[in-house]
Amino acid sequence: MMMDPRTAIGAAIVAVVACAALGAPWLAPHDPNLPDFAAALAPPGASHWFGADDLGRDTFSRIVHGARASLMVGFLSVAGALVLGTSLGLIAGYFGGLADAAIMRVMDVLFAFPGILLALGITAALGPSLSNAILAIAVVNLPIFARLARSQALVIRSLDYVEARRALGFGPLSILVSTVLPNAMGPIVVQASLLFASAIITESYLSFLGLGVQPPTPTWGNMLRGAIGFLDMSAWLAWFPGIAIFATVLGFNLLGDGLRDRLDPRA
Repeated sequence: MMMDPRTAIGAAIVAVVACAALGAPWLAPHDPNLPDFAAALAPPGASHWFGADDLGRDTFSRIVHGARASLMVGFLSVAGALVLGTSLGLIAGYFGGLADAAIMRVMDVLFAFPGILLALGITAALGPSLSNAILAIAVVNLPIFARLARSQALVIRSLDYVEARRALGFGPLSILVSTVLPNAMGPIVVQASLLFASAIITESYLSFLGLGVQPPTPTWGNMLRGAIGFLDMSAWLAWFPGIAIFATVLGFNLLGDGLRDRLDPRA
C-alpha cells in the first residue's frame, strides 16, 4: 500500500530533521558556540547562511545542533511517559478494583493541571537543566498514555482470545505482556507520534523562559529568547529557529495523522 501524500510529507520532514540532528557535527559549517564578534548580527549571506547572532555565532550551525537537543528531549520524555504510563494503564484496566482506583486518581490529579503550567512548576522546583526538562515533559504526558492504555485494556480483557488464554492457564502477567499489550499498541504508537510534537513545543517554551536546556548549548527555544532584543534590526534571528520549530511540529503531526488513519481498524 502506497503512503498517502500527507504522511509522505510528514515522514520526509521528520527524516530531514533527524538527519540534521545526527549529522550536525558534519553539516554545521561553524562551531555553534564559538563567538566571532566581527560577524555580530551579520545578515544571511555566503559566510553565514542564516545570519549570525549578537555574539557572531553562526545561526545555521546552532539550528542543526539545536535539533539534537529538541529531538533528544522529545524522544526521551515521550519514551519514558509511554513505558511508565502504558504499564500503569494496562495494570489499572486489566485488574480493575483498588489498583485501578489508586492509579487513575493519581493520573486525574496530574491531568487536572494544564500541561505547560505543570512543566513550568516542575522545572522551577527542580531547577533548569536538560534532565529536569525531560522529567517535566514526561510527567505531563504520563496520564495521557495511562488513560489510553487503560481504555484499551478494558476492551481487550473481555475478548474471546484473552478468555481462551486464561482457560489455558496463562497468568495475568503473561496475558498482559503477550496478548493485551500488542493489541493495544496501535493507538499508543499514534499518540506517541503526536505527543512528540507537543514535547518539542514544551521544550521550546521551557528553554525560551530559561527553564530548559541552558546556554551555551543551542536549542531552538533559547535561540528565540536570545533574539528578543534584536527583532527590530535582525529579525532573522527569530525567523529561522521559529521555522525549525514549526516545520518539525508540522512533520510529526502529519506523520501522526497518517499513522492514525493507517492503524485505524475502521478505515
